[in-house]
Amino acid sequence: MKKSTPYMLLVPALLFTIFVLVYPLVQNLINSVRDVSLITGGGKWVGLQNFENVFRDGLFWISFRNTALYAVAGTLFALLIGLGLALLLNTKMRRVNNVAAAIYTIPWVISPVVAGFAWKWLLNDHFGIINHWLSGAGIIKPGTTWLGDPHTALLCGIVARIWQFYPFAMVMFLAGLQAIPLEQYEAASVDGASPLRRFFHITIPNLKSVTSVLLLLGVIWSFNDFNMVFVMTRGGPINSSMVLPVLVREFSFVHFDLGKGSALSIVIFTLLVSLSFMYLKVSARRDSA
Repeated sequence: MKKSTPYMLLVPALLFTIFVLVYPLVQNLINSVRDVSLITGGGKWVGLQNFENVFRDGLFWISFRNTALYAVAGTLFALLIGLGLALLLNTKMRRVNNVAAAIYTIPWVISPVVAGFAWKWLLNDHFGIINHWLSGAGIIKPGTTWLGDPHTALLCGIVARIWQFYPFAMVMFLAGLQAIPLEQYEAASVDGASPLRRFFHITIPNLKSVTSVLLLLGVIWSFNDFNMVFVMTRGGPINSSMVLPVLVREFSFVHFDLGKGSALSIVIFTLLVSLSFMYLKVSARRDSA
């Protein structure tokens, strides 16, 4: 009885995992090879036809390009801002830095839906505060439609993504900076190394592992980011800000083609799993070197 007790205690967690993860994934996989509609129902076996329809759809490639730009640009710029703030906070002014760090982390704790509505209000062409400031300074014309312009809609989404992800990068980089032995900086100073040389030859190499993790997480989370783009633009105008997670909703609940939507979600899942395995393989080679 005592030997089986630990396994019995794991049963609730196992059932919960099966219910929220395994079952939806299996059901989604089944739907991706069937002709399933939310209106007519159905369930006829079509094999890989849904996947073929996804890759033949021009909107998929537009969304893939937008998603890649959204994920890569949003992650890289968030990492740069997070690293800069971490360097500023990594000083001896502990009390001031603690208050500043608490303020800087506010975007991370805000719900993506709330953040999306906040940015939608900030960028409003009639009463948005950003339009008010920039038009008052003579930089833009009054009434600029940031989210209604195909040239700026995706850019606004990227800015919002950077704003939400940089606090996490900042905290991770700050932890990495505080783990660097001070002896390395002291030895470099004795050898006459400038602050710039110490940054590139000590700080950056010691932050490689943190940077790799942040890049992976940032890209994966951005690829899966539905809330921010959907709340701000819903993929418009003219699909200029359409990303893959929002396109899954379009296929499934706007065009009522659940089979095609499921096939697209499997494509996204496969892409992210492949990216994760590539990262793990590269990390294993680096650790063994």
